Amino acid sequence: MMEHLKMRQEQILKMHDLSTKILAETDPKKKQALKDEQLQLIKAEHMQMMTMHHPKMMNMSK
Repeated sequence: MMEHLKMRQEQILKMHDLSTKILAETDPKKKQALKDEQLQLIKAEHMQMMTMHHPKMMNMSK
């Protein structure tokens, strides 16, 4: 349980760090690159959550 919570905490810190960088960035291309990085992190977190909590659904999509 603690390992899961520490992992989740690390993910939250990464998201907040990216959000801060996105808000501070003035270059549109760099800002979009940061947004893309953040989106990939969100997708990875979502897939991890789905695999943990809904393993049957994940097997059905294969």
